[in-house]
Amino acid sequence: MKKHLLLLLLIISIVFSTKSSAFNPPDSYLISHKLVYSYTQDSLDRFWKANAMPQILLPVENAVDMYEVTYKGMWLDSTFIMAKGVMYVPKSDKPMAEMMYCHGTRISIAQNYGIQDLEQVITMMHAADGYISYFPFYYGLGGGEKEHIYHDAFTESMSVIYMIKACREILPSIGAKTSGQLFVTGYSQGGHAAMATHKMLETGAFPDIKITASSPMSGAYDLTGIQATTMFVDYDRPHYLPYLLLSFDYGYDIWEGDIFNVFTSPYNTDLKGYFAQPRTIDYGYLDSVLPRVPSNMIIDSLITLFKTDTNFIFTKKLKENNLYDWTPKAPMQLCACYGDNEVLYQNSEKAYEYMHPKAPHVRKRIFGKDLSHNPCAPMSIVYTKAFFDNIRKGKKNIYKPPFGKRIIIALGIAQGNKQARKHKKQTGSVEEDPLASRKKKK
Repeated sequence: MKKHLLLLLLIISIVFSTKSSAFNPPDSYLISHKLVYSYTQDSLDRFWKANAMPQILLPVENAVDMYEVTYKGMWLDSTFIMAKGVMYVPKSDKPMAEMMYCHGTRISIAQNYGIQDLEQVITMMHAADGYISYFPFYYGLGGGEKEHIYHDAFTESMSVIYMIKACREILPSIGAKTSGQLFVTGYSQGGHAAMATHKMLETGAFPDIKITASSPMSGAYDLTGIQATTMFVDYDRPHYLPYLLLSFDYGYDIWEGDIFNVFTSPYNTDLKGYFAQPRTIDYGYLDSVLPRVPSNMIIDSLITLFKTDTNFIFTKKLKENNLYDWTPKAPMQLCACYGDNEVLYQNSEKAYEYMHPKAPHVRKRIFGKDLSHNPCAPMSIVYTKAFFDNIRKGKKNIYKPPFGKRIIIALGIAQGNKQARKHKKQTGSVEEDPLASRKKKK
C-alpha cells in the first residue's frame, strides 16, 4: 500500500506539477448517496420514442435507478474535498460494465439531476443497455467545494477517478455487480477530461481501477497550439478565454494582484460580475456580450508574452494540460467532426498522428464536413457506444460497428450535413441545435 501511495505522490508532482502537501487519504471516499429517480423500462421506452432515439442503435433493456452521489476527491494540494455526481444503475442481477461520461463546458455552479439534462441522457443511453454509468460534476460544480479549474487535467481526472471509487462503495449495498470492464468517454471539455482520466489511470497510481477503453470526443488536446489559434480570430465561443484565465489563476496563483487587470475595459469590470459566486450565468449570454475575437478583451502586454515568451507562466500551465503527446496502452477511439466551429478537429488529428504509430489500437472517427460542434455530438456518441459494445461483447474487430448500424450512422451523418448546409444558407450562421436534423418539419 505504501508503495502505491508513494507512486501516486511522485506522479502527481512530476506529471501534473501540483502543489505538494501531506497525502492523507480518507478511509472511505463516499460521503452520501440518495436515490433520486427510478425510471421504469416503459417510461424509458416512451422517452426514447418522444425524442426519436432509435432502439436499434440505443436499446432499452433495463429499468434504471438514478442516485445523487456526494464524495471526497483529491484537490491540487493532495487534500480531499467534497464533490458531487450522478450514478445511473440498471436494475439487473448480472455483472455489468462501468461507463464514465465526462460532461462539456459549464459555467453555472448549479446543475440538474436526471435526463432533463441533455448530457445525462447520454449516461442513461448506456445505463438502459446494461452499463453502470457515472456522471461527475467537476470540482466546484453541482454543489461541490472549491472553484472549477477549466481544462485542468489533474482536477478533471481526480473528480472522475474518486467518483468511481465512491460509487464502487455503493454498489454492493444496492445489489449491483461489476464485470471488470471500465469505459471512459466525454464530449468537448469532457473529451479533454476523458483523455486526462485515461492518461492518469495508466500511470499506475490507481491499481484498483483498470481502464478497458476510452473514446474521447471533440476535445481540445492541444491547448497551446491548435486550439489557441481560435483566440485570435472571429470565434463563436469567446467565453472560453476568460474562463481559462480566471480558473487557472484560482488554481495556480499565476498573476500577482487583481487578475481582472489582464482584461481591457469594460471587460475588466464586467467579468467580475459575470464570474462572481454564486455563479448562475449562462455561457450563451457571455458569448453575446464578449468580443467576437477573444484576444481583443486582453491587454497587449499579456498577448505579447503569450506569443513570444515560452516561459510565460500561463503558457507553461496550458502546455502541462496538453494531452495529445502520450501513448495509451488501452484501446482508444478519437471522435471529431471536420465542421466543428468550436473545438477544431485538428486536435484529434494531432493526437492520432502522435499516438497511432506507437499504439495501433488508437483509432480515429473524423466525419461530418458540415457538422459544427453541437450537431457533431449525436453521431460521435453513437460511434462511441458501438465501440464500447463491441468490446463488451468480445467482438474481434472492436472498431467496426455492425453493418446495419453503419448504414444508419452514415444516413444520420448525411442528414446532419444536409440540415447544417440548409441552416447556414438560410441564416448565415452554423447550426447549433444538436438534434436539428432529427426534428420533424413543421
